[in-house]
Amino acid sequence: MTNLEVYNELAADLPKLKIRANTLMPKVVKEFRKVRRFPAWQCYEYTHQESRNKYLISFYSASAKHVEKPDVDYMGVTSDNAGRVIIKWETWLYRKDDTVDFIGTRAISYYCGHFFSRYRERVWPNVEMSANELICRYFTRNKRPTPIKLNEGIKQRYQEYGEFAQYAMQVTDGICFTNQGCEGDESTVGDRNGNYISCVWYYTIVSKSLLTERQTGAIAEEEKEFVRSHFFEPFKMALEREMRKLPPQLRPPILDEPH
Repeated sequence: MTNLEVYNELAADLPKLKIRANTLMPKVVKEFRKVRRFPAWQCYEYTHQESRNKYLISFYSASAKHVEKPDVDYMGVTSDNAGRVIIKWETWLYRKDDTVDFIGTRAISYYCGHFFSRYRERVWPNVEMSANELICRYFTRNKRPTPIKLNEGIKQRYQEYGEFAQYAMQVTDGICFTNQGCEGDESTVGDRNGNYISCVWYYTIVSKSLLTERQTGAIAEEEKEFVRSHFFEPFKMALEREMRKLPPQLRPPILDEPH
């Protein structure tokens, strides 16, 4: 199957996943009411009757006040020769080159078993929990990964991932080594019937406590570049576009065309 076909199949199962989550909710709330220490997680396995796709349904309560309405999340489950693979299908904001407009695009991410083995070893080394709870913890704690280029400074001590990891994702719990790619016709981004999709493969994670000073500095530099290219520059372009609509006498000199 192509990545787009995988995405569409998982997305098609979502209504039944939500029904199952609603069915489980009374049981989940009852269990959360017994909890004395937060945050707390519950995770349930589910197999879709028609597609036979397997999923994890995660329930998360950040504190006692969230017990009655916990956060719900869904993850696809498959396997490869190395073991279990977790799949997340999402919508990302996408900006085409030389434009200021952000539009939604399909995105799919794959997390290999090695990734979660290292997550347990490096982030939760002394905490007993099931494999499913570990997965639920990762996704509730690391909701908004920030993509940064994997430069030589960041790869220090982890050169073995240089053969296939081209990027890094900064998350709350550390730095993820990843590879990224796209499939389909880029001109169809934002089109409901388009075939463009972004893909990310997660290989391993390094906790912040294991990062060297050089790595921390290299990550900070890439963060600045990400903010500049994805937020500052689009805002500047949009501001300039609006300012050019003003009469020449009201237009800031910096926006005038060079002579």
